[in-house]
Amino acid sequence: MLLERWLVLEANFLNGVYRGLEWPPSPFRLLQAIVAGNRSIETPGVAWFERQPAPDILAPAETPTLRYTIYVPNNTDRRKTDGATTGRDIVERRVSAPVRYVFGLKNEADQEEAAQLIVAAASVHTLGSGQDQASVTGMLTGTLPTCQPGITHFVPMASNARLPLHNEIDCILRVPMPGSLESLEARFQATQKRLDKEKGWFSPVLPPGRHDVVAYRPAGLEARLVMIPFKLVRPGASPALRSFDARNTVVVAGQLRGAVMKLTSESPLADFAAGYTPRHDANRRLSWVPLPSIGHEYADGLVRRAALLGPMICLAEMASLINILGTAPLALVDEESGEIVAEAELAEPDDGVFAAYRGESRTWTSITPVILPGDHAAEPRLVRNLVLKALRNSGIDPGLLEEFSANRVPFLRQAYHVDEYRLKAWKAGKLIPYHLRLQFREPVRGPVLLGRGRHFGLGLCCANP
Repeated sequence: MLLERWLVLEANFLNGVYRGLEWPPSPFRLLQAIVAGNRSIETPGVAWFERQPAPDILAPAETPTLRYTIYVPNNTDRRKTDGATTGRDIVERRVSAPVRYVFGLKNEADQEEAAQLIVAAASVHTLGSGQDQASVTGMLTGTLPTCQPGITHFVPMASNARLPLHNEIDCILRVPMPGSLESLEARFQATQKRLDKEKGWFSPVLPPGRHDVVAYRPAGLEARLVMIPFKLVRPGASPALRSFDARNTVVVAGQLRGAVMKLTSESPLADFAAGYTPRHDANRRLSWVPLPSIGHEYADGLVRRAALLGPMICLAEMASLINILGTAPLALVDEESGEIVAEAELAEPDDGVFAAYRGESRTWTSITPVILPGDHAAEPRLVRNLVLKALRNSGIDPGLLEEFSANRVPFLRQAYHVDEYRLKAWKAGKLIPYHLRLQFREPVRGPVLLGRGRHFGLGLCCANP
C-alpha cells in the first residue's frame, strides 16, 4: 500500500515584497512563474502541474499593505498632450514568511512527476510583478503541513463552473486547467510579434492565459460535509416525535443505515448508502448520525433528529440520494424484534437543534464520546497526538487547535459518562473513549465529528454550548 505523500512548493520573496493583485499568489501565477523561469512549456513536471486539482495554500495571515500610484509614459497618441502619462495603482505587500502550495500525490507516477516539478521550480526568479524577486523550493513529505500561528491555511472549495456564487470570506484565485500551457505559449509568441513590419501595425496583447477560477476559504470555515436532516417520528400517521436515549446512539445509527440501505437497494447508490468506499478513496463515505436535542437550557439530550452526512466530494451522490429519500419514509426497524420503532422524515435544516451542530464557533464540545484513533493513550502526550490525528482524519487542520480538555465524564449536562454508552464492537483490542472540549484559534464550521465512531454518531460535537 502506497503511503500518503504530498508535494510542497515553498515560495520565498527575497526582498520581502509582493506586488501581485491577488493574495495569496494564485496557483496559476505560480505556473506562469515556473514556465517563465524555464523559458519553455515542455519542461518536465509542468504538464503534471497543469492537470492537478487546486492545491491547498498556506500563507502569512498578516501582510502589511502599502497602496500608491505610479505614472508611466503613455505613447499611444502623441497628439494628446493631456494624456502624456498613465497612472497605475500598486498594492505592495510586506511578506515575512514563505507561501506554501500543497499537492496530494496519489501514486508513484505522481511522485516521479512531482520530483521533476521540484527541479523546474528551482528556476523561478520572480513571482508577482517583474520586480518581486522570489525563489521556489520543493520537497516530498509524508506529513501533511498544517497552519501555525500567523499562518492562514486556504482550502479550495469549488471551481467557478460548479460554484458561481461566493461570499465575503472566499478568496477567488486562478488555477491551471487543460490548455493553460498552450495558451501561455500562444500569448508569448504573439507578444514577440507585436511589432511586425509585414503587418504594418502594432498588435494588442492577447487575453490572459487560459485558466479556471476557484473559491478558496480559510481552513475551518470550509464546507467539509453535506447534511441531509431528518426528524424521527412515531410510526404511522402520528406527527409526534420519537425519542431515543443518546447512550444508544450507535443502535439508532445502525437502524438508520438499514433503512437507507433498504430504500436504495435497487439503485446505483446502494454501495454508497451502505457506507462502502472505493479502494482508492476511503473518504468517500456516508455517515448516519443521530442528533441529541440541545440548543437551549432545558434541552434533555434525547435523540429526536438525525442526519446523513457525506463529504463535499460526494455532493453529486448526496443530491441523488435526497431525491430517492423523498419518495418514501425511512422505517427504522428494531433488529431483534423486527418492529418499526420510528420513521425518519426529511426536515428543515433551520431547526435550532441542527443549528447547534452546523454553525461556526471557536469552541466545540462533544455530546457523545470521541473514540480516539489508536490503541494506547497512557499519558497526556499520547492523548494529544491522537486528538490531532482525529482532527486530521475529519478534514480539520490540526494546526488550528489552540487547547483542549479530555475527560471521561461529560462537559455537558445532556451527555453521560463514557462507560454508559453502548459502543459498537470494533475489532480493536482496546477503545479509548473521551469527552473533549476543543478551543480553536479561529472559528471552525460544523458539523464536527471526530474519532473512529464518527460515521455512527460517536464523537459528535456541538458549537459553543
